[in-house]
Amino acid sequence: MTAEQRGKTIPELWQSLPNVPGVYLMKASDGTVIYVGKAVRLRTRVRSYFGEARKPKLAVRSREKSVHALTSQMMRYVTEIDYIVTETEVEALILENNLIKAHQPRYNVKLKDDKRYPYLRVTTNEPFPRIHITRTAENDGSRYFGPFVHVRSTRQVLKQLTKFFPIRTCTLPLTKTGNRYRVCLDYHIGRCPGPCADKIDAKDYDGIVRKVCQFLSGNTDAVVKDLTEQMQAAAESLDFETAAKHRDTLKDVQQAITTQNIDSVSAADEDVIGIAARTDIACVQLLRVRDGKLLEREHYYLNDADPDSLATALGAFISQYYQNAVFVPKTIVLPMQIESVELIENWLSEKRGSRVGLLMPRAGRLRKLQILASKNAEILLTQREQNVVYSGGAEPALVELQELLALKHPIRRIEAYDISNLGDRFAVGSMVVLEDGQPASSEYRRFRIRSVEGQNDFAMMQEVLVRRFRRALDDDEKFNKLPDLMLIDGGKGQLSAAQAAMKTFASSQLPDIPMIALAKRIEEIFVPGQSEPIVLREDNPTLHTIQRLRDEAHRFAVTYHRRLRQKSLSESVLDEIPNIGPKRKQALLQHFGSIDAIREASLDGLLSVKGIPRSVAENIRKHL
Repeated sequence: MTAEQRGKTIPELWQSLPNVPGVYLMKASDGTVIYVGKAVRLRTRVRSYFGEARKPKLAVRSREKSVHALTSQMMRYVTEIDYIVTETEVEALILENNLIKAHQPRYNVKLKDDKRYPYLRVTTNEPFPRIHITRTAENDGSRYFGPFVHVRSTRQVLKQLTKFFPIRTCTLPLTKTGNRYRVCLDYHIGRCPGPCADKIDAKDYDGIVRKVCQFLSGNTDAVVKDLTEQMQAAAESLDFETAAKHRDTLKDVQQAITTQNIDSVSAADEDVIGIAARTDIACVQLLRVRDGKLLEREHYYLNDADPDSLATALGAFISQYYQNAVFVPKTIVLPMQIESVELIENWLSEKRGSRVGLLMPRAGRLRKLQILASKNAEILLTQREQNVVYSGGAEPALVELQELLALKHPIRRIEAYDISNLGDRFAVGSMVVLEDGQPASSEYRRFRIRSVEGQNDFAMMQEVLVRRFRRALDDDEKFNKLPDLMLIDGGKGQLSAAQAAMKTFASSQLPDIPMIALAKRIEEIFVPGQSEPIVLREDNPTLHTIQRLRDEAHRFAVTYHRRLRQKSLSESVLDEIPNIGPKRKQALLQHFGSIDAIREASLDGLLSVKGIPRSVAENIRKHL
């Protein structure tokens, strides 16, 4: 389109628009929607674009009338403007968000990568509600909690939650009464009360669901109080077994509650937002404060964000983020003034069901939290530029760990080692791997201790490390990847043993690999050459990352150790029975699963196993 043609159509693009609330869609010549906006008065708002397009570029921009840097560029392509009239400004705001999500316009500020974050859903619209992870939050009568940033952490929350409160996770279509399903393993290990087999009534089960929802809502005080009262009531009724169960649950819940140091005591729910920008991308850091506790932080990237118009980017983020948010806090703390504050407050208040305030504090506790959020956003952008935060989503905890240990290179791969033994039998070692902040299970390795006699954990650790890195030098494909950091389970003694093992490779081509040890007692981090350990706060994400990796190494070693013990036990017991050879032994174990199950089997049950005649079955019963 030529300038002359465009000049003739400029009035036609806005003069026919009504001066009422609504949403406008700017389109290019091929009909593509390139921008979506909302307006209190459609005609006045759209006309302002053409006025701005003809204005000369100013050297100094007004803070209040700052024009987005892409506006003049966008207006060169606008050939058609469509619009949708709404009843109110709030309707226009909601419709604008929906249209941005549907059309993904080129010139709108939008959340980078429109992925769906996971929620925890409690199906309170069912007779016996269940809990599960979902990517969508719908208005279906269920309770949704989130969104969470990482799926892995969401699964961990769900796993821990079913330990505290036995709520079902299955998909069986249950009714209020008359359920005749067979209970699953969760029932037997105490993670489900068995509503599928009518082993709990709806009233008692609703009490469990209520605690789950309170806990996920951050109302941990009510949960603790409720459990305490139940424990005391059971004890007064001399039901000590039930009281002990409530006591153990109470202890687990109290350990799971993360406390934070905040300047003043507050029981409020708040979202604190910080923002930073580089060229055409911005980072928003959101701190979640629930019941006065700083529980979680999230960060998001915004495309097409002008550093000179951060208020515009921030307003776009708030509209898009809270449109799908299940929970809206009473207070949202902002770093700067945004447009349409009153409109957005009314919209959010409508979603919450009570008054929501957008605040820009100048001092006090909220101001300190807001500065913290902005600082975090700035750091994340700096790390992004330095390729420290990888596109795969490496955790900032690894960056902090790199700085803590003063390492020159980013930590991409951590290998953790542990030893498991019972006396001098079945001693094993494990190696588990964390790559870019995520477990790499295909890289896990296990070792059967060969050269160490007796219970000598130091010597066993040395054997594991020497065998691991010797195979790396021999160019073994299973061991040719080298770690950026080694994590040893234990204290100074285990660390010294690991150092001694690595000295055997001093004259080889193996590079010097940093290592640390994590002691279990008070979670101290020991570093070679430092007399004093590093002690991090209990709520430090870096410490949590190291702890999870250490615990995973321990789990992997113990699992292998138990497997060897079970195999040895099975072989020794069955081998003593006459006429039981390898084939019959294998058939029995495949059919029953364990020695205990074979021991408890009836004669008819043993005869049902292929290849087991009556005389052999009677021998099995006699010996076991």
